[in-house]
Amino acid sequence: MIRPTLFLAALLSAPLAAQAEPAFCTARINARDVPLAYDRDEPGLRDHFSRREILFTSWGRDTCPSYVVLRSLTPDLTDDERGPFCLRHDKASDSIIGYDLGRRDAYGRCETPAKTVCQRVNQTKNAAVAITRAAARGAINGARALPDGSGAVILSGSQGYISGVLSSIGGAAAAMASSPAIVAGAAVSVVAVGGAVYACRE
Repeated sequence: MIRPTLFLAALLSAPLAAQAEPAFCTARINARDVPLAYDRDEPGLRDHFSRREILFTSWGRDTCPSYVVLRSLTPDLTDDERGPFCLRHDKASDSIIGYDLGRRDAYGRCETPAKTVCQRVNQTKNAAVAITRAAARGAINGARALPDGSGAVILSGSQGYISGVLSSIGGAAAAMASSPAIVAGAAVSVVAVGGAVYACRE
């Protein structure tokens, strides 16, 4: 006969036992080895890897798939919303130093040498919503919506132009016009995606 306390303990531990063990890997980020973990059996995850990358990450020091690294750098985005971004790789340190806008190669890195590095510049979704709405009604010259399912709206131009556009939108978008991430760059791209805004500057 099973004692009630043992039976209850077995029931409570059953869901935990059914959970998959995380896969641990190492990513080379900013010249440092960074440990990460992910669910190797997550449905659809391997759709983001090329066969070349699967082989590449099975040996050596840098063993994390690129999409796992990109997820760690952009935790607030969904996989679709990460569509415009690629990993910026530095040959000198042989490590990832951030992410940029552009197409990815077979290793998730920027297909062409990255000229900018992106960072999130707001903590609320109000600015992203304002930029997206202004672009949808044609109130922003040069704004482009990416046709890749990410829902991203991108504005590119000089620092003065971008600051002027953000100021003209008003509200939370205008508050970003003087952000160091925007003011410090001569050429800037602003990406509104997934309720967040990213500034990509040289």
